[in-house]
Amino acid sequence: MLKYFALYRPLNIFFIALAQLLCAYYLDPYASINQLVANGVLWIILGTLACSSFGYWLNDFLDKERDSINKVKTFDISNVPTYVIYIHLFVLAILAAFSGLMLSSVFLYINLLTLFSLSLYSIILKNIAFLGNVLIAFLSFVSIFMLIFLFPDIDFALLFYFATLAGVLTLCRELVKDGEDVEGDKITGAKTVPVVFGTNTLNISVYVLLIFIISFSVISLYHQSVYFPAALRYVYYLYYLLFVLTPLYTIAVDVRYAQHKQEYAKLSLRLKYVIATGILSLLFF
Repeated sequence: MLKYFALYRPLNIFFIALAQLLCAYYLDPYASINQLVANGVLWIILGTLACSSFGYWLNDFLDKERDSINKVKTFDISNVPTYVIYIHLFVLAILAAFSGLMLSSVFLYINLLTLFSLSLYSIILKNIAFLGNVLIAFLSFVSIFMLIFLFPDIDFALLFYFATLAGVLTLCRELVKDGEDVEGDKITGAKTVPVVFGTNTLNISVYVLLIFIISFSVISLYHQSVYFPAALRYVYYLYYLLFVLTPLYTIAVDVRYAQHKQEYAKLSLRLKYVIATGILSLLFF
């Protein structure tokens, strides 16, 4: 049963829901729990989680051969009857569409476009260098930034920063995972970044992205400082230095020399850690 639930990537799902909830609550100066619920925060979270789960199921279903080569340690979806998989996908798609409809036509279209994009990714784009990675990163950005349509009092600059942080770190992690799965990608004919351009190009791309987001974060800290009294401001700076910026810098240094599957696997876990600490930084607001 636990392996079955692994198909839903529960930790990733939890991070998405937590990020949306904390952004909606802490980045809106007028927010209250009752107001969030009344405005539909639970529907936006449910719709996003349904879209994400749809993408995970579809990708695993179409990636059975590649995952077996790469020895991905999740539930073996090949043991699930095909009709059961289709039922899961249908229910998740209906749930995503219904959640969007409960909010407005804007969110209905966002969820439907997300489902279409994830289908396109699983069928075609994940096998094309950079395109699939950028699409997943963009959807990660949208999952946070679309809160502005539901909660217009959210600080635009702060929301844009945290959405960008999520998008760029997701892009880095997607590229690193391509480095981790390069063996299976070669055998199945996928044209991912390390297959087409080599691991050196992959490493440089991740390094440049990390240096960008570190620089962007430092600049953003100046804007964020106005939200804190002097004492708390320096506590926030210290937290960000120790748990976000320093880990990102060490990852940027280490990724330049990564070559083997185990090295990329460790880098992927470290990036997930920074995503978690970045989400938790919202508690300061």
